[in-house]
Amino acid sequence: MTATSASITRGARLSFGGLVRSEWIKFTSLRSTYWSSGIILVLWLLLALLLSSAANFQAIDPMTGEDLPATDELRQSATMSAVTSGIMFGMLVAGIQGVLSISGEYSTGMIKSSLAAAPRRLGMYAAKGVVTFVWMFLLGAVSVLAAYLVAMPFLSADDMLAPLGAEELVAMLGAATFLGFVGLFGLGVGTLVRSGAGGIAIVVGVLMVLPMALGIFSIWIDWISDVIPYMLDTAGNAMLTIPGGEGTPTPNGMMTALEPGMATLVALAWTAASLLLGALALKGRDA
Repeated sequence: MTATSASITRGARLSFGGLVRSEWIKFTSLRSTYWSSGIILVLWLLLALLLSSAANFQAIDPMTGEDLPATDELRQSATMSAVTSGIMFGMLVAGIQGVLSISGEYSTGMIKSSLAAAPRRLGMYAAKGVVTFVWMFLLGAVSVLAAYLVAMPFLSADDMLAPLGAEELVAMLGAATFLGFVGLFGLGVGTLVRSGAGGIAIVVGVLMVLPMALGIFSIWIDWISDVIPYMLDTAGNAMLTIPGGEGTPTPNGMMTALEPGMATLVALAWTAASLLLGALALKGRDA
């Protein structure tokens, strides 16, 4: 009886699908998951409501105050601005949720149970990454589609609504993908530092503080302007823009944003680097 039990225990092995289901249950049982998702959706829709209700100001010449003709480019700009601007707040909350998805396990000691079920560790880590990306991607997709529906009546009233064509859908897909990337970036950071407060500080620093600091220093140091497009937040914003030939100038005109394809690779590189550092820490340290 004892030998049989020992044999069954050694042969028992949790499949990757089982790990994903386990991580999905843990992720959806966190109260912070619903709070952060609700905050992202509400802020996204409020920003869409605000920008769409003020879209008619984009059709006014700021120099003369006269009405501008509502061209297709102007409609596209007003529509995509209203629909995708929520990513500014969404990426921050998604990054924080990514940190909390694993730092909470370290603070409660649950990580020991997780690693006991997946002794090789990286399987559990990969499953947690799949769950985080899928949740954030779907949340981003729902947010941009809901934002379009919210903005539609206001933009239509001002003749500023652009129909959903291939370019618009690709830009909306870029917003959802970037939200997934940021969630994974937070997961990697949280795994690396094992601290909720420390991980959140790093995520906020990378997404907000570092770009602001570089923007200020670029006034005096020219080469910093060439670095800014490769920051995670700048690349993410470029992922959800509609390319304009040679690239879309940023509002301050100090640098040229990357094309969406290159921006996706840059954001992916940031995400991969964070996940790799997290994997090395998870594999090399005691729980």
